[in-house]
Amino acid sequence: MAYILLQMKTPATEVINQGEIFSTGKLPKLPDFVKRTHTFVYIDDMVQSLSLYQVPDDKLFEGMKALNQRCTGYFGIQGVSFKVNPLMEIKDALSLVGL
Repeated sequence: MAYILLQMKTPATEVINQGEIFSTGKLPKLPDFVKRTHTFVYIDDMVQSLSLYQVPDDKLFEGMKALNQRCTGYFGIQGVSFKVNPLMEIKDALSLVGL
């Protein structure tokens, strides 16, 4: 399994707009192979969310593309930003340095 982290930042003044877009069901659908396992939210100068997704190894690029496409549904909201990053488990990262 491969992992993808979606990080999203939203100004507090725009959270209601974001929630309305999310709840309408009008965002691009994710493929069945993209499984959200956790979402965490915290607040500092903005409302931030971290969502962890699992995808089959051979579908990593397609999964990242689908998450980016879904986030385009928020483009009309002032100040929203997001990042989509692949993650490695520690055992895979250690193998990069020969351990």
